[in-house]
Amino acid sequence: MHRIPVSNPLAKVVLLVAIIAVGFWIASFFPDLVLALIISALGAFILSPFVSALESRLGMKRIPAIILTFFTVGGSLVYLFATAGPVLLDRLLAIHEQMKQFPFETKLVELTKSLELSLPFIHAESLARAVHGMIGQATDAAGDSIQNAFGTLVTLAIVPFVTYFILADGHRAFENVIERVPNRYFEMTLNVIQKIRSQLVGYLKGWILDSMIVGILSITGLAILGVDYAVVIGVMAGIANLVPYLGPIVGASLAILVSLTQVGTFEMVGPIVIMTVIIRLIDDFVVQPLCFARSVDMHPLTVILLLLIGHEILGVGGMLLAIPLATIIKVSAVETHWGLKNYRITA
Repeated sequence: MHRIPVSNPLAKVVLLVAIIAVGFWIASFFPDLVLALIISALGAFILSPFVSALESRLGMKRIPAIILTFFTVGGSLVYLFATAGPVLLDRLLAIHEQMKQFPFETKLVELTKSLELSLPFIHAESLARAVHGMIGQATDAAGDSIQNAFGTLVTLAIVPFVTYFILADGHRAFENVIERVPNRYFEMTLNVIQKIRSQLVGYLKGWILDSMIVGILSITGLAILGVDYAVVIGVMAGIANLVPYLGPIVGASLAILVSLTQVGTFEMVGPIVIMTVIIRLIDDFVVQPLCFARSVDMHPLTVILLLLIGHEILGVGGMLLAIPLATIIKVSAVETHWGLKNYRITA
């Protein structure tokens, strides 16, 4: 049986693509676990500079530095959730109770009848049935999500442990990999890793800053429109925006539902939609270019396609992983090509 030599560059590329494809196929069966691993890796990536600073500036050993970082960050998060969590939960429960008491079907019939008078080609009963079916499906999906949330939380409980081991042993694994790089590829490999790390750090900073700005814009816009629970809805929009392009949609959906229970009519739907479009435009043309100018250089259509592909493969975890993974692949390809050309390396 003829074997393709692994030293062949084409064979290496094919082997790498095959390994990645098989990895994604296996991961698709364990989306919650993949999400936990992604969060752990991101957490370790974010906390690593703090651990390194404690090592270099205070002379601490790595394990005590990791433990101190965990206690500091963990304590801050616990305090934040202990103080803000109950308030946020109370507001969400209040919104839920208002929605349960709101006569959606009656208002829907009124809306479809008014549309039928304005647009005779619309059949009111068919439209009402279609929208009612969509609401029913959304309700069922929300119920399923709540039922699955407990399992997801149990899986996410492993995040602190995985993050700890990545911080404790990740640098050793990295050193072991680097030691096995042939001398002629060594400088190029370090350059690629440095560029990837730099772009990922820039992306994470921009990612968090962009979500905060979208949340603040949503709070401001909803407060101006007089929508109840503007702060809660804005916070939810900011959190949802950690998945690119999702924040304004979540914010608008919640705001519309709250406005319906608040005024009893659809009169605020138009202003909320306009506000959402304005926030989207500000985010696309002002905020994102400033936040991601030096990190991820991708066309918005490319980002959307990557998010859709990531969602199809791994759900929410895939959407979170799509852009960083694409960044790694893009930087690796560009810098490797540059390195092979400028360092005059031959296969």
